[in-house]
Amino acid sequence: MTATFRHPLAAALLLAFGRAGAATIDVDVGADAHVSGHCTLREAILAANTHATPPDTNCAAGDDGGNTIGIPPSLSPIELTDAALDVADAGGTTTIRSTVSGTPVAVRRVSGSGPVFSASRPVRFEDLSISGGHADMTGGGISAGATEVTLTRCRVSGNWSTYFGGGILISDTGTLTLTDSTVSDNATGPLGLGGGIASDDGSTITLVGSTVSGNSAGDGGGLFVWKGSLSLSNSTVSGNTAASDGGGIGTYQLDSFELIHATIAGNAAVHGAGIRLYSRAAQGTLVRAHSSLLAGNTGSPDIEHLGGADDIVTGSDNLIGQIGEHVSYPPDTLRCDPQLAPLADNGGPTWTHALPAGSCAVDAGGVYLWSDYDQRGPDHPRWIGTAVDIGAYEYDPDDVDDDRLFADGFD
Repeated sequence: MTATFRHPLAAALLLAFGRAGAATIDVDVGADAHVSGHCTLREAILAANTHATPPDTNCAAGDDGGNTIGIPPSLSPIELTDAALDVADAGGTTTIRSTVSGTPVAVRRVSGSGPVFSASRPVRFEDLSISGGHADMTGGGISAGATEVTLTRCRVSGNWSTYFGGGILISDTGTLTLTDSTVSDNATGPLGLGGGIASDDGSTITLVGSTVSGNSAGDGGGLFVWKGSLSLSNSTVSGNTAASDGGGIGTYQLDSFELIHATIAGNAAVHGAGIRLYSRAAQGTLVRAHSSLLAGNTGSPDIEHLGGADDIVTGSDNLIGQIGEHVSYPPDTLRCDPQLAPLADNGGPTWTHALPAGSCAVDAGGVYLWSDYDQRGPDHPRWIGTAVDIGAYEYDPDDVDDDRLFADGFD
């Protein structure tokens, strides 16, 4: 049920009181260590956590109701040499953002060990680049448990964890949401789970307009999801590798798995190069997929069952290249080569695989409009032609750049 306010004054008062406790804390120096009379990012987070001004700083005191920490792009990069930046404000959601929307601020670890950020309370990251984390049992870039973590227009890259979540770990029934963000070139050790992203204990992961690429792990090169739920919409999982299972995505006993206009391509693993499914339940994993593309993964089938009850793909208008045994799929599923171009900058905030003219995925996604535009955003309408395309990218004959179409992957 959705509640609506029919009295404008009541709605205005509620919004005003909801914002009353929030504070804005401005970072004014790029150092990690204390600088007398200034406000570092570490001290700004402390001010938000404690609702007080740290000694000998000019940080505004945090308050109840959530706080916003603003970082000018001119301070980038902020280089960490101490422990993880720990978000722990019990009073509300902490937002950490660049003060210029669309212009990222780099926060990176340059010495020491541990993640870049840790969180036990709700946090939003906006327009940040998070790199250099090096952890053991926690996530390398971001490590969070039993809370909500949201990333918008962020990049998490070049982080490491020995065992769980080279880029990001969300645990203990936490919630992770990525919008217009990239998780790339992160890794775990050879026995690790989730090179890009890992979750456990029934956590929820949602990707919208995002790309997970170039990550590596023992299992789940791009993502490893242990129980809980996973949803990908207008998103790409590409170029990830697993030493064993789940090059793109590895799962274990998922409660919910949804793919809407997703592209999972170019990943590699011994089992389940694109997706590896495993469940000990009486019923196998149920994958709800619409207009999604799984093809061009190498070393094993694009989607593969590995133990437990048989798995079921439901939905419509999908394209799946190689399908392993014990995985059933809808009768309208296409089995063809979509001729994807390499992962490249095709416009929009994240990289995608372009479809060429004549691809079997073009105009093959049915007549259901699951979103108004493709992964690249509002400048790229979802429906061009007789029907929508399968996957995260919508082919437009009037918007083809040959240089971009055949570009290589990330620098």
